[in-house]
Amino acid sequence: MADNPHRGSSDEHSSEGVAGAVLGYLLAGILVWGFLGWLAGTFLGLPTGIGIGVGMMLGAAGAIYLIMKRLGA
Repeated sequence: MADNPHRGSSDEHSSEGVAGAVLGYLLAGILVWGFLGWLAGTFLGLPTGIGIGVGMMLGAAGAIYLIMKRLGA
């Protein structure tokens, strides 16, 4: 352990770290915003699936924005 001084450094640029972050942002955005869309659709009396679909699209768009911002592209 003491032989490797880089062992405790962050894996910000490793492909595994980036892939995990991308997957996490996408899943979290889609699931959380899909749930919020379902709540809004239920509250507003929209037909089944409208709120979920809109929420999931907003969540995916927000996740892609955050991914691009994090990766600096």
